This record gives sequence, C-alpha cells and structure tokens, in this order.
Amino acid sequence: MGDQGPQSGLDGKATRRGWQRSLRCLMVCCAIFPLALTTPAQANLATADLMFSGSGWGHGVGLSQFGARSMADGGDSAYEILEYYFTGASIRHVDNLLAGSFISLDEDPLWVGLLQNQYDVAFRIMGGSADLCFDDTNQCVSSPLLEDTWRFGPDGNGLCAFSRETPDGSYYTVSPSGSCFGSIRPTTTPTTISLPITGRTYRHGTIRMRTNSLSNQLNVALEMSIDGYVAGVQELPDNWPGAALQAQSIASRSLVVHRIQEHGPAEAFDTARLSQCACHIRDDDPDQAFGGYTAEVSHPVWRGLVGGTEGQVMAWENKVIDARFTSSSGGRTESNDDAGGAVLAYLVSVDDSAAHTSAAVNPFTTWTASADQQHLGGHFGFSWLNDVWVTERNESGSVATVSLRGIINGRPTELSTTGFSLRDVLNLPSPYFDIEVHPRFTDVAPDHPFSGEILGLTELGITSGCSTDRFCPGHTVTRGEMAAFLVRALDLAVQPEGDPFTDDDDSVFEAEIESIRLHGFTLGCTQTTYCPDRPVKRGEMAAFLVRAFGFTAASGSTGDSFADDNDSIFEAEIEMIAAVGVTSGCGPTSFCPQENVTREEMAAFLVRALAVD
Repeated sequence: MGDQGPQSGLDGKATRRGWQRSLRCLMVCCAIFPLALTTPAQANLATADLMFSGSGWGHGVGLSQFGARSMADGGDSAYEILEYYFTGASIRHVDNLLAGSFISLDEDPLWVGLLQNQYDVAFRIMGGSADLCFDDTNQCVSSPLLEDTWRFGPDGNGLCAFSRETPDGSYYTVSPSGSCFGSIRPTTTPTTISLPITGRTYRHGTIRMRTNSLSNQLNVALEMSIDGYVAGVQELPDNWPGAALQAQSIASRSLVVHRIQEHGPAEAFDTARLSQCACHIRDDDPDQAFGGYTAEVSHPVWRGLVGGTEGQVMAWENKVIDARFTSSSGGRTESNDDAGGAVLAYLVSVDDSAAHTSAAVNPFTTWTASADQQHLGGHFGFSWLNDVWVTERNESGSVATVSLRGIINGRPTELSTTGFSLRDVLNLPSPYFDIEVHPRFTDVAPDHPFSGEILGLTELGITSGCSTDRFCPGHTVTRGEMAAFLVRALDLAVQPEGDPFTDDDDSVFEAEIESIRLHGFTLGCTQTTYCPDRPVKRGEMAAFLVRAFGFTAASGSTGDSFADDNDSIFEAEIEMIAAVGVTSGCGPTSFCPQENVTREEMAAFLVRALAVD
C-alpha cells in the first residue's frame, strides 16, 4: 500500500520539518509538577511516547520520611527509627563528640547562605534592636528604628554604605562608607530582621554581607547557632507523630554539622566558597530547606521537639554522619554509592516497606509519568529516539542503568545512562521506575532495526504511514511513492502544471512526479512514461538520491565498494551514496541493485541522506 498522496488519506500536505528539532520538595512539587506526572487514578496513557510507572519520591538514600512516619505510628522511638535507617550509627551529643572544636566552642559556628550575587540588600528591624557595622574595622555607624527600611550596597565611589529610606522613597546615606564586608548585629535577644527579597524574617544570629570576588556582587549569610538553624528547617508538617519529627530534627542537625566540618570555620573559607555563597549551607540547599524565623513560628510543634533533641547528632565511629534523607524509596532505600556517592557503611540499602503502609499515607507509593521521546532524545544528542529500556537495577530495585537507542547523524546509535540521570532529565519523582515505550506504529516495534529511521520520517512530516496505525515496513516502494518521498523530504513546491508523462494521469502522485521532473531528478522510465506503479530497485534509488541531494565526487571519495554492481548502469551512483555514508550495502560486499526497495529501507536511505545534506 502506498503513501496515499499529498491531498488524501493520512499524509495530507506533509512538509519537511526542521532537522534539529524530600517531603518538603514533594509538598511543593505536587503543586507545580508538570502535568505529565499523575497519580494512578489520573493517568491517561493513551497518547504518550514514553510511560514511566514507579514508586517513591526523592533519591531514596538514608532516612525515609514516610517510613519514619509509619514506624513512629507503630510505636518506634526516634532513636530506633534513626538507628534502623542509618546502619551502625548511634546518637551522640555534639559537644561531647566534638569537644574542643570550634563547633562546640563557638556559639554561632554556622553560616547559612540567604542571598547570592545581589547588587544591594534591603532590610528592616522588626523586633529588638541591632547595630549596622563594617566588619573589617569593627565600626558600627547606626542603630535602625523599628520597621524602617534600610539598604546596604555600593556608594558609587568603590565602597559600600548603609542607607535609610526617606518618606519620599529616596535613600539617605549614613556616613562613613566602608568596605563591602558589612553586618547587621543584634544588640538584644531576641532581634528579628526582615529581608524583603526573601519574604522571610530571621533570628538567632547576625546577618553578614560579603563581596563575591568573581561577580563583584554581594552574598548574604546568617551567622547563627546550630539549634537555631534546625528550628527553622522546614521539612515535615507539625501533625506528624512526634517520634518522626524528632528523628528528622536529629538527622537535620547531623547533616548541617557535617557540612560545617566539611567547610571549616567561616574565617577559613577559601575564595571559591566565599564566591559561591560565603556559607556552610544555603537556605535552598537541595538536601535541606531553611525558612528562617518565618518557618519556625509557623511550626510550633516542630520548634518544641527540636528543643527536646538539642545537640543530638548521629555518629559512626566517633564522626558525625552525613545524615541524608528522602521522602521515601521504592520499597528499599538506596545505598549511597549506588546513588553516585562514596561508599558509607551507615548509608546502605535497608527495607523501607514501612513507607508504603496505610499508616504512612504516602501519596507516592505508586506514580506514573509520561515523557516525549524527542525531549528525552534531544538531551542525549539523538535526532530521534525510538527505544528506551532498563538494563540493570541496584540492590534496592532502583534503576542503575538505562539504554537508549535512536538516530544520531543519520545512523542508529545506542547509548547508556544512569537511572539517576534519567530521573533528573525528566524530573521523575524517583529512580525507582519501569519504562514502557508506545510505538508510533503497531507494526514497527521499538526494537525494530529501522524503528529510528521510520520515526524520523514521521517526525519530519515525510510520511504518516500506510494507514492510521501502520507503516507497512516490508512493503515495496513504487516510483510514484518515491516522488512523494523526495518532494516532502526536500520541501519542494508541488508543481501541478505540465503533463509530460502519459501514464501518471490517474496517479495520486502526479503533481509530485512533475515536481521531481522539473528539478531534474528523473526523465521517466521512457521518453513519455514514468511507470509510477513499478517498484523502485535499489540501483534506481541510488540514482534518485544522488540527483535529488546533489551528491558529487567532492562529497566523498568513490571506489569499488560492492562486487555486484559492476554491470549496473547505476554503479557510479551506488558508489557515490556509499562514499557519503548513505548505504553500507545489503551485505559485506554486496549492494543488491536489482532488489526492490522496501519502505523501511527507504526510511533509512532518506534519513541518512538528510544527515549528509
């Protein structure tokens, strides 16, 4: 069956298209996640190219928040929960564990990054009092009144200054100016400072401004106590069981102490760290979010439970652990090394079926998501992606590696990537998933040897198949269909005028036949006939492609690639398409010039020719 002509059936007026064409996060992302992500009841799988069905939310490493919720509901204590998920680790007090270090001796050892690369910083004192100071000289120049708006930034002369907003909206600069290492220092306990740009207020520390030497802009950090920070962490809702909240507070404290140890005291920050954020951890760190005093006052139960775990951290071999946590796994947590990190004895895979019990009330026990093949393929350099499958799984059941097959530079190519990489590219909830590929045509499976090329022809608008859902890959291509393929592939204008051939008047491809004649691609099968219903031979196809795409000897060095084309009148054209990479023959030394061209073969020839073109 043919392509049905440009004015009828499926193809219509087809034209060539362009060649290149943790719980906190869960609560936020549920509101903004792309519509491709659905719960099982919402899933509509009929039209997507790629379908993913999975379980869990997040990277799956460490403490499972929904698992902790279920265990706490069943009577487990915070300690039991933590010692279950962090294998071999135990509860210690930070002052005993790190006795004599700056972390235990300094009241405010932590710097939290609030803003980066700001030209200036506006602020207000909302409660208590504070001094405005230059840190390099320790000179304080003003004490703002409550709720006045102030600004710290460049004074126009290479220094920085504090300025107060006047009633008319302008700013009055307070003398003197100084370096751009400034601070807002509380002089009463408590003092509440507002940074309007973040929409939050802050307590428990001093606001520090530091120059980013790379951008010459300002980074803003909050120097504060560890427990003050944990009070402002926003990870779990207040209505969860107390043991789960306590477990989270200890994990959060452990994580931030580990960061402090990793980067050292603030005065030892190197240039890179000062440029990044002048901090140990940013408030929007992907592992843990900090909402300041604003988050603290909106979660009174959390704040109270944090106080009950003051100073407690998880330790392994007398070291504070990197206490990673996740909303939930797919049923078994991920080991840190399988997630791309270091081998850590306390971050190994453990059973997390608790996260999927009725007590957990986990909305992501199962999920489905859809994706477009072109979007995913484009990320990995494919022109068209026809197949994706899981090739290996980790001990946890998460996806370790994924294979992708499609067309790159006109040729079938297979690549592999990690499950975590695929999760990140597609913004999937977790790396625990299965993949289902929905083929464009029912008779072309994703692993069909020409599936990528056939998909390419469809995406380019060259064909829509031989019927609604079929491509008929093994059917031969007629000369009439060949004309239509070339017109659409090259986006040629259809030429209805002229009637040089006597045998195409009843052909649905008459206009396309006339178009390729006018462009010099054919002279017909005789002087007065075109033979539109005759199958195209592979030798003829070579001639059509050379003329249509303008391949010349300069395109590639021709030789004698095939043993069976020496007597063919199309030998030169056959050698030409071999030289430019359009064909490798039908065998190691054969081209089979007298064999009919099938639709699947034509897809491959056209896609490769377009890649050369």
